[in-house]
Amino acid sequence: MVSVEEAKQILINAIQPLSVAIAINTADALGHTLLENIYAPVHLPPFNQSNVDGYAVKFSCTNENKWKVVGEIKAGDNTEIQLNEGEAARIFTGAMVPVDSDLVIMQERIIRSDDLIEYSSSVPFRGGENIRYKGMQINKGELAIEAGTVCSPAVIGFIASLGIELIKVARKPRITLVVTGNELKAPGTELKAGNVYESNSLSLCSAVKAMGLNIDKTIFVKDDKQELENAIREVFLASPDLLLVSGGISVGDYDFVYEALEVNGTVPLFYKVAQKPGKPLYFGKNKSTYVFGLPGNPGSALSCFYEYIYPALRKLQGKEMCFLTNVFLPVKKPIAKKKGLALFLKAFAAVDSVESLQGQESFKMKSFTDANAFIYLQKDREDVSAGELVEVHLLPAYN
Repeated sequence: MVSVEEAKQILINAIQPLSVAIAINTADALGHTLLENIYAPVHLPPFNQSNVDGYAVKFSCTNENKWKVVGEIKAGDNTEIQLNEGEAARIFTGAMVPVDSDLVIMQERIIRSDDLIEYSSSVPFRGGENIRYKGMQINKGELAIEAGTVCSPAVIGFIASLGIELIKVARKPRITLVVTGNELKAPGTELKAGNVYESNSLSLCSAVKAMGLNIDKTIFVKDDKQELENAIREVFLASPDLLLVSGGISVGDYDFVYEALEVNGTVPLFYKVAQKPGKPLYFGKNKSTYVFGLPGNPGSALSCFYEYIYPALRKLQGKEMCFLTNVFLPVKKPIAKKKGLALFLKAFAAVDSVESLQGQESFKMKSFTDANAFIYLQKDREDVSAGELVEVHLLPAYN
């Protein structure tokens, strides 16, 4: 059995980022990792733009605060208007500012009567005000996005604003999920005595999807040794990047996952971690496939996902910062703990404190619905008093 710290170090050392390059449309790049630096092919903005709805004038000709409107410029117009002293152009947000104009006055500070306007505010205007100058965001040829960046909605929007249609990215990790258990029934079906509704596949698929990735295939297998061995053999023939197995990894009479992985040539890198929940966590490798064996209890499975699988996927995507964000906060209430196992406690973290939630048992998911963090207590730590600082792992925000 390894410590949490040892397990995480083994994990990070073992996993290598995916580097198989594909060309993909920018619109489809969510969750992919860029494999090339992107340089701006244009200035952004590509021309001087108005930042407001208002009137373009020449700042050097604003002594009388009165102008005659000689034209109108809408967004998308290629203006040829030239302003003389005492003249203004009606202009709208995003529209091209006349080449000889160096001031846009917002319409809220103007009184207009027919084609005559007058500045009505006591706030003095300044040259260059309310203009987005050409290249103000980025100039042509400058580095826009570095290789290794994962394409978020903002990254995709920025690349698109540069007019780039195709980008070179790493393909997304291919992920397969195997769910074991005789007692599991799909939501919406009749629940008979001795059965429970299966939820791990939904929570794990959702957690992966929230990262911009997908579990490509989910396989449900009974607690039958031969059936499980055959199912896992078929998975390895397809060579996914990541195999997740939910349930059957402990030491019960019908827990066959460890043997099924071993029979199929999987090399364990660690098995069992001195932690709660998720003590029987398994991590190994089968040729090019990384393998996780997760406990079947829903709380354990999801906790292990965030602490181990989440960083594994981020490492596969080439991210440098793989683990959940850590902060240190004082606890609102005391926490009882004995030495021996590290604890991941479902918690709610505020700006200046953190509180352990009721219902920490590994089979309970209700408390997880209220959690936005884990309190992490190392295996040698004992009782924690109210006000003591603890390590807090912040969960990704989905709302």
